[in-house]
Amino acid sequence: MNEHTLFFDITLHYLAPIGAVMLLGLLGGNIAKLIKLPKVTGYLLTGLLIGPSVLHLISAEVVGSLSLLNDIALGLIMFSIGGVFEIHHIRHVGKKVLWLTIGQSIGALLLTTFALRLVGLDWYPSVLLGTIGIVTAPAATILVIREFQAKGEFTDTLLTVVAMSNIICILSFQLVYAFGNLPSSDNVLLAVLSPVYELGGSLIIGFAVGFLISKWEQRVHDQAELLMIIIAGVMLVSGLAHTLNLQPLFATLIMGAVTTNLSLMHRLVYIELRQIEQPLYIAFFVLAGASLHIELLPALGLAGICFFIFRVAGKFLGIYIVAKWLKLDESIKKYLGLGMIVQAGVAIGLIDIINRDNPELGAIITPIVLATVLLYETVGPPIIKYTLFKTKEAVEQD
Repeated sequence: MNEHTLFFDITLHYLAPIGAVMLLGLLGGNIAKLIKLPKVTGYLLTGLLIGPSVLHLISAEVVGSLSLLNDIALGLIMFSIGGVFEIHHIRHVGKKVLWLTIGQSIGALLLTTFALRLVGLDWYPSVLLGTIGIVTAPAATILVIREFQAKGEFTDTLLTVVAMSNIICILSFQLVYAFGNLPSSDNVLLAVLSPVYELGGSLIIGFAVGFLISKWEQRVHDQAELLMIIIAGVMLVSGLAHTLNLQPLFATLIMGAVTTNLSLMHRLVYIELRQIEQPLYIAFFVLAGASLHIELLPALGLAGICFFIFRVAGKFLGIYIVAKWLKLDESIKKYLGLGMIVQAGVAIGLIDIINRDNPELGAIITPIVLATVLLYETVGPPIIKYTLFKTKEAVEQD
């Protein structure tokens, strides 16, 4: 078993850092609540404080060795996001959400790309960063919505557009990345088929496991067993996707969408699943905070500032134009773009792909994304809270 050094220069059993991360995260979340911030902000700032960038109470090696917790938590988050794609819900919000997703995606892609070109970045990294700019982190969004028990048209729209933005981001990134690799590839056909394999394979795995689990769920009446089936399914899909070099986040999202639509029993387990998810989510956000690179902020540069500003401006502008065109509610026009600021897991996963295949390109893109993720994750959750209360769909917690 792995062992780590934490707090003192002594060797600790591998379980100690996990317990410390969860307890400190819980404390940080409660402190954040006292000062009227979302708990997720407390989790992130706690991780940042105890991590390698500030107090170094946990090292980068400890953070890396606890990646299993991150993988499980992120898989469950994407599974929950997949549940947004319930067929009746999509029929209700379908056309509106589709156009809003397209609007914010095009806005973020174009404004980010052209702003980066104007400050001197080459076309290829500019367009790649533009595609990465499309994504909005579902994890922080879901936790803020749950914490303040937000319900209503704005909340439903926000969740659905966030879910769809993840799909659009992954698809557009894979397409741009594949074409960008064509000139340097020894096998052009392989470069073209690579995104088809990654996305198609993820779709097949997510659909197959989701279909099998939905059929199994219908024959089970014990909620504890239902929980086990879902958690094991998420781990299976994520593990298979990692093994086959597919997209684990996309695969678990598809699994969530399939089980939501095919299994009636699946809906009964959501409350119990949330109770199990909570400690994993706390650990996930504390470790995410510990992974943030505060030392990159001074070197953010003009390109990083442009990415930070124009990504958000593009989302806001795209949503504003679509909302005005479709004559949507004023709350969508004013606040939906602001609710889509946060960015983390998927963006970091995409730059990991770049660093694996092209370290030289990764050296350009990685500092921009990691530094802005720190800013987005810090200011994003309070802004989501602000939008939920401005639209009168959230409830203040005691």
